[in-house]
Amino acid sequence: MPKIFAKIIFTFTVLFSQNIGDDWDQGSYDTQLLSFQVNTFSTGYDIPWGMAFLPNGELLVTDISGSLWRVSKNGREKRQIGNSLVVYYKGQGGLLDVQVHPDFERNHLIYLCYSDIQRKNLSHTTVARAVLNDHSLEDFQIIYKAPEQLFTKISRHFGSRIVFDDAGYLYFSIGDRGVREQAQDITLPNGKIHRIHDDGSIPEDNPFYYQKSAARTIWTYGNRNPQGLAIHPITRNIWESEHGPRGGDELNIIHKGHNYGWPVITYGINYIGTKITDFTHKEGMDQPVWHWTPSIAVCGIQFYSGKAFRPWQNNLLAASLKFERLHRVVIENGEKVDEEIIFNAGSRVRDVEVGPGGLIYVALEDPGRIVRLSPL
Repeated sequence: MPKIFAKIIFTFTVLFSQNIGDDWDQGSYDTQLLSFQVNTFSTGYDIPWGMAFLPNGELLVTDISGSLWRVSKNGREKRQIGNSLVVYYKGQGGLLDVQVHPDFERNHLIYLCYSDIQRKNLSHTTVARAVLNDHSLEDFQIIYKAPEQLFTKISRHFGSRIVFDDAGYLYFSIGDRGVREQAQDITLPNGKIHRIHDDGSIPEDNPFYYQKSAARTIWTYGNRNPQGLAIHPITRNIWESEHGPRGGDELNIIHKGHNYGWPVITYGINYIGTKITDFTHKEGMDQPVWHWTPSIAVCGIQFYSGKAFRPWQNNLLAASLKFERLHRVVIENGEKVDEEIIFNAGSRVRDVEVGPGGLIYVALEDPGRIVRLSPL
């Protein structure tokens, strides 16, 4: 079977090769530091949006259509987890991220974020938790829900990712819901990163907890549509990726109470080519660690920590929807110093996770599937 060699030049160069076989996702790739192979791990999804590994090595996968799946360690079996979720499956809405409680082995709790639905097809981002009992959810509990008057018919910019920090606080993101000015309004949850306890209660040291009329769950604001959250393996800082408009996709380190500028400052423009603002910098508003302009439509992110791909240790893996590829970003002292396209998937890359043994799992669209990257 012949090999296909290609060189891609963007702001950097990567050489890769793909072996065509019976499994069309099967292939081998040569990158700057190592070579790896790609194999299909699990199939049969509409759009696999979020992934989270259980302590026993099984994988939870959310499908945007509303289904939650439990996949065996070898990927050969997947069973739907019964749940009573009613999601707003329209536009960018649906069942979004999933996360496992840090103490799952004791409490069996998992967390879900999704576009909730109210009367007349109004929607907003909601966070819930439940006990995972084999292939069903029990003791389902909504732990964050926006006020009903904020639910709208807009079907975009829901966010949303979930991450736990080392102290057990839960962070989740909500996009600006298509009303950009709301990202600067701290009385509203839109365009923000939020922080709560694992039971939904609000920490009193949140930055706006005691500010009158503020949404007390807010941790940061001025975030357009964050769809990536990850913890750095060494510094333990929370990193966030967010969609810009036409240009200006951002990579940020999330700091308590900080304003990340949207839409007052941005490196992007409107989709029709008109200007959003004259400013890329402004006092009191954080600059991104990096911005992708033109936009790559950055989605899920994860820092690599494992033995299988040791040369990539502490590098950031970033999914690109627009260009259908996986990026490796080298971070040093809180700054981006290098970047490489390591996998051209040929379909939109929605999420990336590091699994047991340090193997890398990538969620792809059209058709919806999970592929696994293993070192050669």
